[in-house]
Amino acid sequence: MFEFKIAFKYLLFKKRRLSASLISLLSIFVISLVVWVVLVFLSVTNGIEKNWLKKLTSLNAPVRIAPTDQYYSSYYYMIDSYSSKSDYLAKNISEKLSSDLSDPYDGEIDIELARSFPKPIIENGKLLDPIKKLYKILENENSSNLDISYQDYELSAAQLRLTLNRTKKDLFTEFKDERVNFLTQMSYLLSMTEKNPNLKSLIEEPTSNDLNNFLNHMDKSFDSAQKDIPNFFTFVDKNIFQKRLTDLFANISIDKIELEKGYSLDLNLLKVTSPIKALMAYDGPDYKRIILSENSKAYPGFISGEITKEKDEILFKTKDKVFKISKNDSLHLGENLNLNAKLDLNTLKNPTSLNDIKLDIQGKFKNFFVDGKISLKNVNLQKFKFLENFQKNPYFYSFSKDNTKKDLDKLPTIDNKKSILLPKNYRSSNVLIGDSGYLSYATMSMSSNQEIRIPIYVAGFYDPGVLPIGNKCVIVPPEITKTINATNSSFSFDGTPINGVYVWMKDIKKADLLKEKLTKELEKENIASFFNVTTYKDFEFSKDLMQQFQSDRTLFTLIAIIILIAACSNIISMLVLLVNDKKKEIAILRSMGASSKSIAVIFGFCGFIMGLFSSIIGISASIITLKHLDVVIKLLSMIQGHTFFNAAFFGNKLPNDLSFDALIFVLIITPLLALIAGIVPAIKASKVHPSSILRSQ
Repeated sequence: MFEFKIAFKYLLFKKRRLSASLISLLSIFVISLVVWVVLVFLSVTNGIEKNWLKKLTSLNAPVRIAPTDQYYSSYYYMIDSYSSKSDYLAKNISEKLSSDLSDPYDGEIDIELARSFPKPIIENGKLLDPIKKLYKILENENSSNLDISYQDYELSAAQLRLTLNRTKKDLFTEFKDERVNFLTQMSYLLSMTEKNPNLKSLIEEPTSNDLNNFLNHMDKSFDSAQKDIPNFFTFVDKNIFQKRLTDLFANISIDKIELEKGYSLDLNLLKVTSPIKALMAYDGPDYKRIILSENSKAYPGFISGEITKEKDEILFKTKDKVFKISKNDSLHLGENLNLNAKLDLNTLKNPTSLNDIKLDIQGKFKNFFVDGKISLKNVNLQKFKFLENFQKNPYFYSFSKDNTKKDLDKLPTIDNKKSILLPKNYRSSNVLIGDSGYLSYATMSMSSNQEIRIPIYVAGFYDPGVLPIGNKCVIVPPEITKTINATNSSFSFDGTPINGVYVWMKDIKKADLLKEKLTKELEKENIASFFNVTTYKDFEFSKDLMQQFQSDRTLFTLIAIIILIAACSNIISMLVLLVNDKKKEIAILRSMGASSKSIAVIFGFCGFIMGLFSSIIGISASIITLKHLDVVIKLLSMIQGHTFFNAAFFGNKLPNDLSFDALIFVLIITPLLALIAGIVPAIKASKVHPSSILRSQ
């Protein structure tokens, strides 16, 4: 195609048409720069939106089925409150599903119903059971290509009170100061949904601080945590202590430990091969206190010296004295010491305290080695890992690897305490796994208002995502929300239904399709009036957020188009100069038989080629930028003087994947705008009259 060849020839850089070539290069540079900025910006914003959407629908499913007012005012729901077989208590969805009787009312035993009481809906001679019909529909959908999972949920509220027992060790002594703090907060409660396929990704693994807190209190009981003023702790029975140890170390292995500053180190652990600088204070010839440190200013009253080994004796030498160090002398660390460690499993058989549990340690401190055995007492676990045959540990929550035993994924109950999961922001309040407390709620009695307390302990933390209520929502066993709601009036925040069914799917884009299918099936089964099917786009707490996402996406796209239009406008100037420069060649082509259309196509191709070439350069630059986005963010943060993106909103790492939608947008819109920009010069070139041009030449 000769038009394309000529257009490509015109765009080549030549010195004799320097002005047109420079403008051409400048146009390509500007368009490439705009494409680069637009593609990086749209890729990052699209990635952030996907991350937020994923977090938004991880805890709360993409599709929710909630009972309507007609359900709650129906005979099917209200009859439980008038039936002795239902203990005169309304049932939630899970209880309705597991109940053998759709109609528990017995006219011979139960009180007579008022004439205004709703009439039962009879179908095929039986009471219409909308819950069982709903679950049958969901089972049918689950067998289809949508591959869904579903579970009922229940919301409630209670006052959370945690007792935070913390130990502060005194330097150089074995004395430990047990300090007690309290955390009290009104909290929303969400029943545990272990069938949620995303829940595993939300659960945070225990940290070393969690395990160290658990170890420090392993032999203690805090059953008094339910009291307003808890008593001092008591020691647990030997069998309970041993079970706790077994449960813990059946699931984890220790890799590294930390010995804190002031730790009393056994002299036999030191492998003295060269002089060790240290400090010493002594109280008579029979007792000396030695600190492994060179900083004499931090320890006034201590003298500087070196620890050496001569024959079988350990000596402390100063400038003018030599002291013999015995086993009775006290040796302490002057700073924290990290060591490799391995648990001696033989010591787990019949321990009575942490002193009986031994660790094999090895490591280097300054210019000497530490090697030998120490007890687990006063040791901080620094690095650990879960064993391959990980089983359910009742003291911290983590998903079971055995998918055949779904009961293992439920929240456990230990020592009559229900386990709960807290949002991860509670960590900033110094809450750790194992902390005990209670959930408090009020209930009416015949003569007064009574406070009921449910003992609980913290079994883990989860990522609440971007929900406005996420920081206050505590995940609890379903029986807790059922108990509270059974004795209190219905509670709802932000209009969220207190009871319903969450439906999860692998492809969130199919949420609207699933909603449509479920609605049709509900109508087909004559129970559509009992349930309201909504997607994440219509949830009370996310509707505004999703609308804002859509508005931002539209705004960003319009801004990108406007910037690209401004950049592509440079092509008009370049092509006008090119037309003026090539008038003689245009006239020759016209005289040789080239049509006006062919001339217009040549210059239109020039604009299109510039747009396409600029897009390729911009895309290449954006791929490189996204690959090294963390470096760019660090640079911007350094220029700005503080973090460029707040981790609380955008996460610890920005998404750096190239957006396919943004790529298609750039590849289509940029050459198209460049082609449109070349229309005006192309029309001008097509109207050139060869006779007048050649006559003037």
